[in-house]
Amino acid sequence: MSVCIETYKQVNLVEFLAEHYGLKFKRSGSGYVAGSPFGADKTPSFFVRQLGGRWLFKDFSSGLGGSIIDLVGHLEHLSGVGNILRRLEHLTGGQSASVAVDEIPSETRRDYDVDQLYHRFRRQDPDVCRRYLISRGIDEQLVEELIADGEVLHNHYRNRSYCCFAVRNVSGDLQCLDNHEIDGPGKFVLGAKSVYSRDWETLPHASEAFITEGIIDYLSIKTLEGKDVVGIALLGNQLIFEPDLLSGCARIISALDEDRGGTSAFVDLVDRYPDKEVTQYPLRNYKDPNELLQSGSRFRRLSPEEKLALYRAFQRSDNRSELAREWGLDRSHMYAIVRDVEELVIAGLSSRRPGRRPVDQPHSIMDARQQISGLREENRNLSLERDESICREEFLKLRLKWSQIETAELRGEPYDEKTGVLQKKQIKKKRKRRR
Repeated sequence: MSVCIETYKQVNLVEFLAEHYGLKFKRSGSGYVAGSPFGADKTPSFFVRQLGGRWLFKDFSSGLGGSIIDLVGHLEHLSGVGNILRRLEHLTGGQSASVAVDEIPSETRRDYDVDQLYHRFRRQDPDVCRRYLISRGIDEQLVEELIADGEVLHNHYRNRSYCCFAVRNVSGDLQCLDNHEIDGPGKFVLGAKSVYSRDWETLPHASEAFITEGIIDYLSIKTLEGKDVVGIALLGNQLIFEPDLLSGCARIISALDEDRGGTSAFVDLVDRYPDKEVTQYPLRNYKDPNELLQSGSRFRRLSPEEKLALYRAFQRSDNRSELAREWGLDRSHMYAIVRDVEELVIAGLSSRRPGRRPVDQPHSIMDARQQISGLREENRNLSLERDESICREEFLKLRLKWSQIETAELRGEPYDEKTGVLQKKQIKKKRKRRR
């Protein structure tokens, strides 16, 4: 063909689909969204975005995705790259180059001597940052480790206090300083925005990794799921890291914000890693992991060994509230775990008879190890099924909310981006009395 495949992949899909297939797009985060061309959908589920100079699509109603080659093949029911390229050449008239529409301008960045600022902030007392992070629900031991490692600093600027995070790359070089206003919503980054993580050493060997937008969300995940989990914080909703960073992970868990920007970034994750399992962390209708953490809806999953350790600590503890806080659990959740362990112990003892081998008791250590391995595999499969079910349910809720918002926009009715359509006040009509 006269035009190569790589050149066609740079064709602007927004302009191409609007001109030849009549699709109408709306801005959604860093990409665009429209109704699916493959079938009717109540909520726009067709996303396109430019990534690395190429335009990609993802259709959640049908599960299809890929480049313009895949898209035209599905739309025109064509097979074979040659046939698809000939159809593309006919549609475009051989003009494959197209200018991107409404590209997001690159962020203007001032140059800062971040090393000098780091040492200046390091001289400040970090206690105000300690209290701030603990008030956000972050595990106290984790906070102390951050301060001891020099990753949390106090930035006092224009009579305002900021909790400042030192962001370093894989080599340990300081990249930027991420500032969060302690008594307000203000945020800003000093230096070149980069990905944050405390797991650079373990990340290449991890089987799964969490992705969050902010550093506090990243620390919230470590509080909810345990400090040993690994992940990264994007410092926004743009995938600014190299794809090879997560090449070793078989499973990627998206804990991005529950909004359009976070959803768009999730779509980009699915497109970037088609060979990996990309799932969504169940936020339970909360905006981000930190809101979930502060809500008290802590559902940290404990292993059998951790449940036994918690039960033993529960029996020795004089302050049950302090114990729940140390474990990062609600008291009600902690008591439920203790009751479960007690019921299992009683059930096990009740099934035993003097002089007889308990039912299903292994005959050897090898049999016991095989049973444990089988139970672990069964538990893992059940956990995956549960997570997939929760993710599917949450995504359907999100689609329904977007549909309601779009309907409200068309009708001119009031709505809220977070809660959805605002209900109108019902006016009761007085009934006329019969004489």
